[in-house]
Amino acid sequence: MSNILAIDFKRTEPLSMTKSLSDYISTSYAEHPDTYQDDFRVLDELRADIVNLEPHQNALNRLLKYHAQLVFISSKFPIDTGIEFPWALVNSTDKKMYSFRNMYYERACICFNIGAMYSQLGNNENRNTAEGLKRAYAHFQNAAGSFQHLRDTIIPELRIAPTVDISTAALTVYIQLMLAQAQECFWQKGALDQIKDGIIAKLAAKVADYYEAANEGATHSSMSSLFTTPWTSQMQAKAFHFGAVSQYRRSCECISQNKYGEEIARLQVAERLVNSGLDLQRILKETVVSDLRSLQTAIHRNLSRAEKDNDIIYLEPIPAEASLVAIGRADMSKATVIPEISNPVPLMNEHNMLLGVPLFSRLVPFAVHQAASVYTERKERIVKEDIGGKFDELTGICYSQMQALNLPGALQALEQPVGLPPSLVAHIDEIVAEGGVRVLHEMHENVRNLSRQNAAILDEIFEALQQEAEEDDAMRQRFKDRWNRPTSASLTVSFVEQGRKHRETLETARKSDQIVKSKLEALLSTWGRSLELLSSGRAEVERAVPNTTNAPGSSDPEIVYDLKMLLEEVDQIIKARRIKLEEIKRIADEDDIGPALVAITNKLTANSSAVKIEPAHFEALFQEQLKKYDGYKRLVKEETATQEDLLFAIQETNKAFVASRRSNSVVHQREKALQNLDAAFQKYKAILGNFKEGIQFHCDFEKILVRLRDNCRDYFFARKMEAKDYLGEVTAGLSAMDINRTQPQSPVKSSPYEAASAPPRPSSGGTAWNPSVGVRFGNSGNTSTAGSNISAFSNSSPYSPQQQQQQQYGAQSGRPENLAQQLQQQFQQKQPAQAQASLPPQNSNNNNNNNPPYPPTAASPPQSNNNAAWDPTKGVFFGGKPKN
Repeated sequence: MSNILAIDFKRTEPLSMTKSLSDYISTSYAEHPDTYQDDFRVLDELRADIVNLEPHQNALNRLLKYHAQLVFISSKFPIDTGIEFPWALVNSTDKKMYSFRNMYYERACICFNIGAMYSQLGNNENRNTAEGLKRAYAHFQNAAGSFQHLRDTIIPELRIAPTVDISTAALTVYIQLMLAQAQECFWQKGALDQIKDGIIAKLAAKVADYYEAANEGATHSSMSSLFTTPWTSQMQAKAFHFGAVSQYRRSCECISQNKYGEEIARLQVAERLVNSGLDLQRILKETVVSDLRSLQTAIHRNLSRAEKDNDIIYLEPIPAEASLVAIGRADMSKATVIPEISNPVPLMNEHNMLLGVPLFSRLVPFAVHQAASVYTERKERIVKEDIGGKFDELTGICYSQMQALNLPGALQALEQPVGLPPSLVAHIDEIVAEGGVRVLHEMHENVRNLSRQNAAILDEIFEALQQEAEEDDAMRQRFKDRWNRPTSASLTVSFVEQGRKHRETLETARKSDQIVKSKLEALLSTWGRSLELLSSGRAEVERAVPNTTNAPGSSDPEIVYDLKMLLEEVDQIIKARRIKLEEIKRIADEDDIGPALVAITNKLTANSSAVKIEPAHFEALFQEQLKKYDGYKRLVKEETATQEDLLFAIQETNKAFVASRRSNSVVHQREKALQNLDAAFQKYKAILGNFKEGIQFHCDFEKILVRLRDNCRDYFFARKMEAKDYLGEVTAGLSAMDINRTQPQSPVKSSPYEAASAPPRPSSGGTAWNPSVGVRFGNSGNTSTAGSNISAFSNSSPYSPQQQQQQQYGAQSGRPENLAQQLQQQFQQKQPAQAQASLPPQNSNNNNNNNPPYPPTAASPPQSNNNAAWDPTKGVFFGGKPKN
């Protein structure tokens, strides 16, 4: 039985990642996934190897190898590739799994199990040997480091609310607990090596601090569903235990300093603390209770002796507890993150038998694709807005001016008195093919339906979050402090923020839809008759347009020719713009900076492939590559100046044309009709483009909302299942309270976790105390002798105080910062305290205990030629001869 708490593994279910990753490679990397069949197979095998775990070094190696591969491939794939990673809560007994499409969630759970594995390996070590203690000490520090890396590095990048067992609060408790147990191992080694009482007191005080911090976090209302009463009780009892040990050891030091009043005061504090720990014995493991009882016996025996001696001999006043100088702390534990966890990628190669070679190493990092997307977005914005948008604006100005001048209708009516101009015939055919006015109404309805559909999805998201929050609030009001899991508001911050931003985007889109709708209404009210006519076909248009075959009228041929040439130049410029814009778009589509991105990536990762690649690393490349579009921006400015000159020439020529032209009302009607039909076509095309853009936006936006809705559904389901289990626990607790009111309370069942074993026992001595002799509390034993090279791990008790003059490290006392180095050096050197040559040899007779963490000894006081026979009624005197 162990007096150490070991953390259980998180359970998972088998799964295969081959299909999802294969599909992602096919769609996002433009590579054939068959190239990576071996990588898929190895990855699935690594995943299968961590499903069923046992506390063993080989199982730890499997976890480390799989974790290293997850770290590496996270640079190759996005956080969500469609794979659902199922994991149960730690300590859960049901089969419920919390699944998220999040590779960092998988990595977080693996890192948690690495920490749990270290805690179990430390628990399984034989702490009755120096080597076993050192290994346990290292394991618990590595466990704390794993949980710290998970809390500080992985969880902040998770992008979803973590489950309660890997929340920041829970991980902080695990870190403090592992550091407490590592510090306890160091304390035990120091005590068994018989170092100074003052140093042992400082080590024990820090153990108590760690346990107290762990217990404080574990008993917080948000953690009540995770840390059971046996766990919190043991942590609290351990805090009392080591607080008492610290005071007890400091009291032993007081003897050698002739501070007899302070000795009694500290023993009284120690007695109170150990009694507080024993108040919890109903819930504790027997080994932990045995620890406390043994310490209580030692404290009581010494307190009785000290009070008796002080009353008869010393007559010193006993200071109040508040006036006692605080005991210093010797912190010898720290969270240790091994490089296989913190930075495994540089270690992955064919020579590393533990981690092996990285999978998917030939695949271009996902960050490169992200950077390419950023460049593509900027490039397309330049092409669409700075070039294409300006071209469209220039063309719109041109058409508007032509319409105001009644061109080209006036020339067409003059040159072709009957029939339809070829340009108008082309417009008619295009409108008829597209559906005419009917298609505008259909597209408007389509945009409205898509907008409503997106609004409904967004409402569904907020309603689900609101429903879950209301259910949680109802349970919180019903059960008050007993319903103390994390609030919904604290877990849905990211969901609500995303939903709020999407609501703003949707509202902006609705305003844009309303503007387009207003344009459509204006188009139909102003140009509706012309559009209906264009949609009816060539024959109807030709019958509706007046002909001027017999209408008199003429104009200056030279002016007509000049105006016609200017209008043809306008048409050529507009056509040239369209061709130029298509050419620019083609160049932009072929603009691939992938090789340059890969080259920069290779340079950045030359020294360490673990460098996190971000789009910001490629900013200089972006600026350089986008300069190739500066020439097209200059072209827009040149086009603007050319068009202004051309329109001015057309205005002047048109004035001469109007002045020289003689026409009647029929000619004017034909000019007006042709001009209106041309203008109606241009308005139709503009509205049609607006509707197409709106439909595309709403379709893309729907995909974003659906992804958010799926994530919210996952959260809602997880909270629903958690609430169900939580309700069962709360109601069971209330039922137990009702039963206890009417019948005696049954003994509390022990925790499923390994609890602590029996504590060590302090020594008692005769008139001349010998620090190399073990002592049994409660009865005297026979004087024993042993060889001169017996390790302190097998014949000393951690509670045995040592005479200052005979300390192995008596000359090494100093400031606390030097103390840490001294203790670390001794701990690593495995230097058991040896009996001094001047002391008589002795044997130790270990009790037959069930794997106790502190080896108890049974020995009578040493026989000395200089002192009278030992009288057990005189008590035990630490640090010098007894004073009777």
